[in-house]
Amino acid sequence: MILLRMIEFDLHGRKLALDEAVVRKLRDEAVAGAGSSSPLNDLAAILERALTAEKPVTLRRAESRALERLLESSETG
Repeated sequence: MILLRMIEFDLHGRKLALDEAVVRKLRDEAVAGAGSSSPLNDLAAILERALTAEKPVTLRRAESRALERLLESSETG
């Protein structure tokens, strides 16, 4: 049996749990776009910390929007 580690986020009161592999992929995408976007740069650093955090990670409004855009582009891309 394979246990997948879930990473929890708090997006202004909305809870979101993502598989560690998804968070790694999103972090890589955020790093790739970080040069053109300060929120993506911040999000990349937060996602990196989230991979080692033992508690839910709280995102500010700008990072929440950046994460939502990455999730939407991952679903459609």
